[in-house]
Amino acid sequence: MKSSTSEKKKCLQLALYSLLYVYFLSGPIKAVQEYITTIKEDTLNTTMNIRQAGQRLFDQTPLAGRARRRRAKELLLESNLPEAAVVLAEAVVKQHPDSMEFMSRLLLLPPGTAMHTAVWAFWKQEHYSTLVHFCNRSEHIQTLLISALESMEKDDRGCMNIFNLWQLLDDPAIAGIITSGDLEAPSLELDTLFGLAEGRPERYLSLDDHDCSILYKALITASPAQKQRINTTVLKSCNPVLVKAYDRAGGEWHDPELVVSALMAAGDEDGLFEQLHGMPFAQALRLVARWHETGRRPSEPDRRRTVEMATDYYDTIPPLPFSENSGAPEGTIDALLHWHERDIPQELLDQELLSPDPFIRAGALYMAAHRGQLTHRELLRQAESGTWVEQLSARLMLHSMNQALPREHVCWLHADPGTEARLLSTILPGTIDASQYFLDRLEELDGLKDSYTQQLKALLNIMTLLQGHFLSGIITVNDHDSTPHPTAIETENAPEAEWLR
Repeated sequence: MKSSTSEKKKCLQLALYSLLYVYFLSGPIKAVQEYITTIKEDTLNTTMNIRQAGQRLFDQTPLAGRARRRRAKELLLESNLPEAAVVLAEAVVKQHPDSMEFMSRLLLLPPGTAMHTAVWAFWKQEHYSTLVHFCNRSEHIQTLLISALESMEKDDRGCMNIFNLWQLLDDPAIAGIITSGDLEAPSLELDTLFGLAEGRPERYLSLDDHDCSILYKALITASPAQKQRINTTVLKSCNPVLVKAYDRAGGEWHDPELVVSALMAAGDEDGLFEQLHGMPFAQALRLVARWHETGRRPSEPDRRRTVEMATDYYDTIPPLPFSENSGAPEGTIDALLHWHERDIPQELLDQELLSPDPFIRAGALYMAAHRGQLTHRELLRQAESGTWVEQLSARLMLHSMNQALPREHVCWLHADPGTEARLLSTILPGTIDASQYFLDRLEELDGLKDSYTQQLKALLNIMTLLQGHFLSGIITVNDHDSTPHPTAIETENAPEAEWLR
């Protein structure tokens, strides 16, 4: 009965628009003709396939386009075919006006159905970019996504979707789904990333990762926020195995100071000693000071002996005399405050602007600019070519006037060639040439007894001791005078080098 009524209705519509066509025959309107053609097509073709519906979602035909879009939308939303879900997802990517409605309907698809499987396969293929975009702009979509993930089947495909979206969105709610369900990622790298970022290092420590390749791959895929949480996990773990793996796998992303702090927390003195290699000497001194204060020592005999000797040298560093800063001499005043508070007659100000004393001229310049008696061009000239104090005065006024400043000068500071600067800037173990330089300085200081010399000698002794420990391991002795390695150094080129063995 319904089918018969529908057919009669369509026939009546066709007859009506045919009459309209005859009525406007003398001057037919193009839009009416297209609309009549559309009605004829829809009357003769009572079915529309999914691909046609996808195309008609964006139909812009005058008069007929709106009806086409509505019918296509109804067909796709009422369909239970997987192709319909994919067409709707593609329409969202193309920014259809009803994208929010489409996303909501797609996220509500029941798990296990063909449409659910198809749309999630589509989202995975596009790396979930559409899902992430809508979750970041809509709390409603984010809530629907969490519900969809909770009800999702927890097979390999479902777990991969859940873990991937956790990594992209870094959402605590998704992390809760993983934790409460005790889910495991299909890939070891992703499971490691989740475990370390969410404070569960046992997920990684239970793996056999002797070359740290799993941890390396996990770290390079972590977001900045996840890397920060991984650092916290490593630090709180107090686990030497995890700390050393992090140090080895971290590469340029890891924090060396965090490794040292984590090894301290774990009480791994041998691990701390290994960190000396590649460490600036200034930082190495802090480790020596720690060993001196705590009495803790590495277990390996050579390392233990080196630390014992280093702490003995450290103990010889005399306290340097120190006196608190007594402040500025009595009667000193702030120059800028003085210039600002001065109130002098114009005649005196004009005289000071021509004074031979640059400090007097700078003060007069400041006061004249403050009174509005200098143009912007005059201030710029002083800022570029005046004495340094006049430049300071002019630039302060330009800054307060929010005027463009001239290009700043770049002054390079030359490195201090002194022994102390070279000591503190040396990265252990340094080179044989550097070790020879420090040994020569030690010899020069022999016999001097003042506190400064005693301090420098102690630092030099610690440096050469640590260099000896690391550099002695790369020296081999042959019974011939050939050099099988390109970096080999003949001993006569470093006759004073005496390293710990």
